Amino acid sequence: MKLFLASSLDKTMPLLFQRITKPAKEVRVLFIENAADFFTDKWWVTTDREAFLGLGCKLVDIDLREISKGDFLQHIANADILHMCGGSVVYLLSLIKQKGFDEIIVSSVRENKILYTGTSAGSIIVAPSVDLFMYQEKEANFAKKGMDFTGLGLVSFLILPHINNPESVEGKKNMFAHLSEYSRPILLLHDSQAVWVEDDKFELVSVI
Repeated sequence: MKLFLASSLDKTMPLLFQRITKPAKEVRVLFIENAADFFTDKWWVTTDREAFLGLGCKLVDIDLREISKGDFLQHIANADILHMCGGSVVYLLSLIKQKGFDEIIVSSVRENKILYTGTSAGSIIVAPSVDLFMYQEKEANFAKKGMDFTGLGLVSFLILPHINNPESVEGKKNMFAHLSEYSRPILLLHDSQAVWVEDDKFELVSVI
């Protein structure tokens, strides 16, 4: 099992490819931007896309709202990386569960069929639970009463990204007030940092 969980993938891409032996031009990436479905300005999706394309990677765009389970499995079988862009944590996780892709993603990653990478929300959803995000104002529109906030459970910790970004921190103030209610480990990531996960071990890596 291998995961690269970034706050901002475009800023930490060199750290990812230090751990991939395959030449970048031979790497096939399943690129999923659904977390940004309801955002008008998706600049962070563009930066992720350009970071992969800049290295010569082959990108395959996947829309989780439209693809079938069978086609999704086929794409995974023919790809090297499954990348989840940032956006809404709650919406992305809800969509994955609604379409029944959670078991596919978890089993494919655990069985080393594909490397999982994420930016922001894409990194957050692999936690055991994302219930802390019900207190973030921008997520309130996607959170429903009685919602299951269980994450994909690929790691034992929760990531809080963009911790060096004043605007992002301001938007998380209400979450911080509820930190004591979250009993699992929390990793605070700068945009220059990422977490490399390999089987049951993880390492905090940084470009600085």
